[in-house]
Amino acid sequence: MLFSSLPLIQPILKAVDKKGYTTPSPIQEAAIPVIVKGKNVLGRAETGTGKTAAFSLPIIQTLSKLGNKRHPSALVLAPTRELVEQIKDSFISYGSFTNLKVLAVYGGVSDRPQKQKLAKGIDILVATPGRLLDLINQKAVMLKFISHFVIDEADRMFDMGFIIDVTKIMNMLPKNKQTLMFSATLNREVMALADEHIGTYEVVDVANEKVDLEHITQQLFYVSKRKKIDLLKSHIKEGPAVQTLIFTRTKRGADQLSKLLSDMHLKVAVIHGDKSQHQRLRALQGFKSHKYEFLIATDVAARGLDIPALPRIINYDVPEQADAYIHRMGRTGRAGLSGDVYTYCSKEERLLLKPIYKELESPLISTKHPFEEIVEVKKIQARPFAKKTGRHRYRLSGRKR
Repeated sequence: MLFSSLPLIQPILKAVDKKGYTTPSPIQEAAIPVIVKGKNVLGRAETGTGKTAAFSLPIIQTLSKLGNKRHPSALVLAPTRELVEQIKDSFISYGSFTNLKVLAVYGGVSDRPQKQKLAKGIDILVATPGRLLDLINQKAVMLKFISHFVIDEADRMFDMGFIIDVTKIMNMLPKNKQTLMFSATLNREVMALADEHIGTYEVVDVANEKVDLEHITQQLFYVSKRKKIDLLKSHIKEGPAVQTLIFTRTKRGADQLSKLLSDMHLKVAVIHGDKSQHQRLRALQGFKSHKYEFLIATDVAARGLDIPALPRIINYDVPEQADAYIHRMGRTGRAGLSGDVYTYCSKEERLLLKPIYKELESPLISTKHPFEEIVEVKKIQARPFAKKTGRHRYRLSGRKR
């Protein structure tokens, strides 16, 4: 299917074509026709699937027909400042042939410029929950004209402790609106939130379409904690320089690794929760522009990052959750481009591989190297998993409150 086959107006198709996209992703193909019809949607799709376009294109289409208003007609909530900025940029890009005004609001920066822009009038507001509540309490923003409401990364709203604020905001919104909720997992909490606040909705599930394993090479390296830095140095030195996103489990680990690489005179940037908004945006922009060769990040800070054509991911620490591994891997191998995922696993981390194997439905194959830590395969290798049916297909189904 081509984008031109979807029920989208010409200005949007022109903007999509300008970005070089011709074929919609599975979540876009499944969700856009449903959203255009005005239905509520609960969508499951992983990072890197193009879900931002899945909800932004139909919203732009509807609002472009209404004309500009002083108060926002669409509200999008996202858990992190980086994701808010990226969603805003997507709305601006896809709406480049319309007159819609988009604003991103989040904490960590002064709210004065945000309030000034709100006073001038906007159509689409993208926000973190905390900053939005602050602006509501200051009477700087009015929600009674919201006709389209989106929660992106709904599962992360729970993980990061934002769900109370999200619920407060949902209770302030008009009843007559279209609600779109997207999540990497449809766990009990997400389903309960949808049932309570959406009512009748369509489920669009493309859960395992997100990572194109055909274009991703995964390698597992058994290595002791103290030898991980030696292994990393060897990977850095082999072959030509490759832009690399490195994941650590903790903020302290990210800072320590950054210092070690900086001491090697490498161009390194770091993002984690203790960094200011300015520092995080500067690091991300510098990495995207190739000012930095390496970006070190924690999972929470990196959630939703959109870095085109990223060739290599290194899991310096094995993630504690299988879905975190999937999210990390989803940063590379996009749009048909190849990518490598290296995972460094110490003896203490080997049990963390089991849920990852279960999610992947097969174990990772270990790669020999000079710093290898010998581990008994029988202790870490998961039992064969039955092939799950229906995991690679999407479904549309109704659900009532």
